[in-house]
Amino acid sequence: MTVAVVLSLMAAVCFGAASVLQHQGANRVRRRFPLNPGLLVAVARQRLWLLGVVAEVTAVALHMVAVNLGALSVVQPLLTIGLVVALPMQAALGLPVRKRALPAAGLTVGGLAIFLAVQPTVESRDPQSIGEWLPGLLLVAFVACVALIVALTNPDRVRSLGLGAAAGSVFALSAALVKTWGEILGAGGLPALATSWELWTALSAGLVGALLSQAAFQCGPLGGPLAAMMVVDPVIGVSVGAIVFGESFATGVLAVAQAAGLAITLAGVWLLATGERRGRDTDRTCGNALAGRELQPSDAQPEHLQPKLPG
Repeated sequence: MTVAVVLSLMAAVCFGAASVLQHQGANRVRRRFPLNPGLLVAVARQRLWLLGVVAEVTAVALHMVAVNLGALSVVQPLLTIGLVVALPMQAALGLPVRKRALPAAGLTVGGLAIFLAVQPTVESRDPQSIGEWLPGLLLVAFVACVALIVALTNPDRVRSLGLGAAAGSVFALSAALVKTWGEILGAGGLPALATSWELWTALSAGLVGALLSQAAFQCGPLGGPLAAMMVVDPVIGVSVGAIVFGESFATGVLAVAQAAGLAITLAGVWLLATGERRGRDTDRTCGNALAGRELQPSDAQPEHLQPKLPG
């Protein structure tokens, strides 16, 4: 379990760096309606975004190993450390971050640390059929659909939070499916994995999550959507761990502490969502994208807020 924790923390650092870089890349291209594949094609031409992809690929590799070595209910909450990495990195790139964003990030991570500390750790069982997965799949579908409805019926930052929450839910599903890959490989090798629904569903969920996260990054400051992703992901991860893999929830007094940790986390998310500088250009362009107008890169982000890379 110690190895899984270390790998999870390393993955969290890489995820945090990837989020900052991809946020900047996504705000240098014209806005598109969420789930438009053209968004990924456009951001793939951005150097910052490609650097973010390198960081994300590294994070995914570390995360895949961690989730196969440790319990889902332990690995997923640790990824929230990426939030602590992301905000200082924004400041290092010369981007505006309000002073209360860092305490808010601390609340978010601290609350999830409490949530994790009282979460019992048990050996995970391997689901043997898609029927055992069905309750977990329905939970993810419900959360993602509600988040998308909120996103598509609200303006500005609420939209970015909804898209971030939807991305977090499908990323959590992808991680849960990846957890089964080791068992499938051990039982039947590469042919079994290549023909498994778990492989292709995980890859599809990862792609949908990538589209949703880039759309969320275009709709507001980084703190809000990133916090939404990093809260929903572990909550769904712990839930799927309990429902599908037989990992236990806290009970009694520990359950109260776990609920308190979640409340602290939500307070941190609210502060992040309301505490960053409002980008008038970002809010305006995101609204125009949902109205059907695809904007040019010059409309995306003011030049004085764009970080410069050497060379």
